[in-house]
Amino acid sequence: MQVTLVRHAYLPMATLGWLTAGELRIATLEEAWREDPDGPGGQRREGALVESCVPDGRYQLVPHDGAKQKNVWALVNTKLGVYAGNAPAGQQWGRGAILIHAGNSTDNIEGCIAVGTRHGFEGGRPWVYESQKALEPLRALLGRQEHEILIRPTTGTIETSH
Repeated sequence: MQVTLVRHAYLPMATLGWLTAGELRIATLEEAWREDPDGPGGQRREGALVESCVPDGRYQLVPHDGAKQKNVWALVNTKLGVYAGNAPAGQQWGRGAILIHAGNSTDNIEGCIAVGTRHGFEGGRPWVYESQKALEPLRALLGRQEHEILIRPTTGTIETSH
């Protein structure tokens, strides 16, 4: 199944979008875009650095079960510096375990994509609400198969008004 994430707000503190899969449409929240000067993939969380959202592009969605997140999906596109596991040993750029999972704010994600039923603000910070409520129908729709996701910016205001 083709999954699409259309980003409509690249803010200094977060990136907001809408993910569609079939008839399902859910809100997304990611870290802000932060370039990595060493290569593609966006900035890694190292030391005082905060992780970035992934670059726009096409990714494989691979079922993922980790210590913290179960029954979710990892994004993979090695040309864009995004790996299912860690970046290759010795490589100074690239990231791994970028997941789609439940979360309400950027405090709940480390470069991943949080989903919710709608966007809002809490304490002046971007937020997605009812994250588990949004994740369950996505799990039912995608199952445990691999899929493709296209992540791109909006082409106009009509895409954000639906």
